[in-house]
Order: sequence, then structure tokens, then C-alpha cells
Amino acid sequence: MDDGGHRENGRLKADQYRTAQGQWLMHQPSMKQIMAIMAERDAAIQERNLALSEKKAAIAERDMAFLQRDAAIAERNNAIAERDNAIANLQYRENSLASGNISSCPPGFHISRGVKHMQHPQQHVHHLPHISEVPY
Repeated sequence: MDDGGHRENGRLKADQYRTAQGQWLMHQPSMKQIMAIMAERDAAIQERNLALSEKKAAIAERDMAFLQRDAAIAERNNAIAERDNAIANLQYRENSLASGNISSCPPGFHISRGVKHMQHPQQHVHHLPHISEVPY
């Protein structure tokens, strides 16, 4: 006859009504408590948003530092390449003077017959430091 609180006529037992009503009659938070909870939630959200904005600012600063570092590395690499080219030119000139071949053309550069030999722009450098003067 009794099947999970139901009677034969399909109605619930009286004790079932009491537990259902008891859930609705539990202590409800007051408006002050609700407002305090909402204020605490809003403060937590603001704190989270502030932390996120600080994190974004820190990441932006880090990225800027990376860009500056990369630019400095590129500038250093260019300076090293220029120094190496200058050293190579000096060594070429020294080797050319030592062998008695006084040509202002770099190696691999050939002048066709009948063409006048012209000065190259890199020869107009007034002062090139000697190899021992180059700081490392």
C-alpha cells in the first residue's frame, strides 16, 4: 500500500508536507545581510579587476623591455658587423700594401678593360682606428 510516501489514492502523506514546508520556512537572510554580501562580492570583483589591470600593465612593461632589448641587440650586432668589415678592409689594405699590389678594389671586384679606375666611397674615410686601437 505504501510506495515511497504515496497512498493508493495518489496523495502524499502529511509528514511529506511538513518537510517541504520546513524548507521554505528556513531563516531567510535580511536585507542588510544581502547588501553586505553584495558589497563584499563587489569589493572582491574590484580587487580582481585591479589585479588584472596591474598584471596587464606589468606585461606591457615587460614587452616594452623585450623590444628595447631586441633593439639594443640589433644595434650591437650592426656595430659588430661594421667593426668586422672595417677590420677586414684594413687587413686587405695591409695585405695589398705588403704584397705590392696597390689596388683600391676589394677582393672579388674586377675592372673591365678600358674602364677608368674610380675611387670607392669607403676610401674617403679620414681616420680608421688601427686594429690594436679597436676596443673590445
